Formats: sequence, C-alpha cells, structure tokens
Amino acid sequence: MSCLSALLFFYWVTTACLRRHTHDVDDQASLIPFADDPAVARRVEQAIGKTVPATAPPAAFKA
Repeated sequence: MSCLSALLFFYWVTTACLRRHTHDVDDQASLIPFADDPAVARRVEQAIGKTVPATAPPAAFKA
C-alpha cells in the first residue's frame, strides 16, 4: 500500500511541475550547450534558423 501511495505522490508532483511546461522551454533548454560559444551559436542559428542567446564566458577573455 505504501508503494502505491508513493507512486501516486510521484505522479501528482510530476504532473504539477509539468503543468506550466511549454514547448518554448524545450527549445531554450536544447540550445543551452551552444550559448557559451558565440561562433558555434552563429553556426547553429544558421543551421536551424532559431536564435541562440550566446554570451561568451568571462573566463574566455582572461589571458
């Protein structure tokens, strides 16, 4: 009985968290790996036609 309760609780919590989930969230999450390299971000933008919010990390400019 406790396993069933735990399973129902997990289902309820997951459903509540994903209720506000949109397709835009998936798109932004899939572009995160390219956001720290502006050159790669431009290539990805050209390949897929979506804007990648690219910002170079501050450590990349230190010598």
